[in-house]
Amino acid sequence: MNTERVLIIKLNEIKNEAEWLKHRVSKAWKINLDTIYKKNITHVVAMYHQQVIADYTLVDQMGYYLSGPDAGRVWFNLKDYDGDQPLKGKTFDYKTANPATTKVLSELMELEVK
Repeated sequence: MNTERVLIIKLNEIKNEAEWLKHRVSKAWKINLDTIYKKNITHVVAMYHQQVIADYTLVDQMGYYLSGPDAGRVWFNLKDYDGDQPLKGKTFDYKTANPATTKVLSELMELEVK
């Protein structure tokens, strides 16, 4: 069984600017770095109103902010998605209060709204 996990970032605002979106998705999330690292998560999606608006691949660095208003939150470096399971444009019946969550890809696909 495929247990690939996806990091889902739910946004409450968007701008029609690719660089703004990538910057927003890459910073200041309340999630444990061990979750991302130990589950070998590399696929990150940005979701707005249950629709995936962008796919990214997590690259070489991630960490915690140590001070300031984002202290304790996670940041990561992203690049445009280079995997074989793009989700951009798909809509999912995925409801969660947490803006940064992980989900097994096959389980997420079962929630797709067609």
